[in-house]
Amino acid sequence: MNRILLFICLCLTSGLLQAQAESPVTVAQSKMIKGDTLQLTIDFIVDNDWMVYDSVSSDLGPIPLTFSFDGIQNLTYLNVEKPHLKTKYDDIFEVDLWYFKDTVSYVFNFKKGEALLESKILGSFEFMSCNLISGVCLPPQVVDVVVE
Repeated sequence: MNRILLFICLCLTSGLLQAQAESPVTVAQSKMIKGDTLQLTIDFIVDNDWMVYDSVSSDLGPIPLTFSFDGIQNLTYLNVEKPHLKTKYDDIFEVDLWYFKDTVSYVFNFKKGEALLESKILGSFEFMSCNLISGVCLPPQVVDVVVE
């Protein structure tokens, strides 16, 4: 009997670890140069019944999507084009939440400096995803950004 319980526990643990290893959010990065402007596009593909928090109305909510560009070389940040976001009031955190589902893109626009100098972007972003049906949230993920 103990062996059967041990086997069941191992199977459940293995299945849980495998499920956590597969992220419900896929991220892709691309760049496009148009004249003296560089566009960095970050695409999010979110599985059905999942969402990613973009922002929250206070520090009390879940971890929102944050971008950090620590190393920008020969470029000047201009702006970001954000996707259309959904919003809702969360009874647990007692804050307004902005989030996205499905497929969205964030487009960061940079103005290039000297034409002959190398341009580079180094940074990262962090996001947290949650299941809309079960309410389960995964630990935040950090993704590096490298554009040369």
